[in-house]
Amino acid sequence: MSTNIEIEVKALLTKQDYEKVLEYFKDEKKEAIEQVNYYIDTKNFDLRRHDISLRIRKLNGFMMTLKTPLSEGLLEKNQLISEHEFNNFIDNNIFPNGSISEFIHRLYIEPATLIPQASLKTIRYNIPYNGYLLAVDMNTYGKKVDYEIEMEGSSVEKARFYLEEVCEKVGIEFVENRVSKQKRALEAHK
Repeated sequence: MSTNIEIEVKALLTKQDYEKVLEYFKDEKKEAIEQVNYYIDTKNFDLRRHDISLRIRKLNGFMMTLKTPLSEGLLEKNQLISEHEFNNFIDNNIFPNGSISEFIHRLYIEPATLIPQASLKTIRYNIPYNGYLLAVDMNTYGKKVDYEIEMEGSSVEKARFYLEEVCEKVGIEFVENRVSKQKRALEAHK
């Protein structure tokens, strides 16, 4: 298991603004990657009540990630799982053993009560920017599609500064988005 701190600032975009960002960075962007996130909680959303999010990301394998809030950013606990463990959870509701399962158990939540609640597919372009990482996303969940940019870095203040700078250079309005992909996907699957 690995643990790291995730610090990012995000903004939702219109389709037109999304296309402007991709055009502006056409020489810096690499080939798009596709990832699918499966968001997990109990039927009563017990993890959400603890301000915890849990997902399994399918991208060159399967990574389970549990996120808990910090004063700045999110603490992420990551655990690689096999395709067999992923399929066993999705098809048979058998939650993978390991450090994340142990952590959830310490919250007095039985891992066997966790179920996939929603999924979201992202087509992402990663673009290096001043030592940070700019991600340009098209997200599909349910019947909805949205567009988002996010700047990941070592501090919220710097990430916000660089994301605002990108928006200004591209000629689009910066409106910070604090609604997570997970929350948007869960709302769409209600």
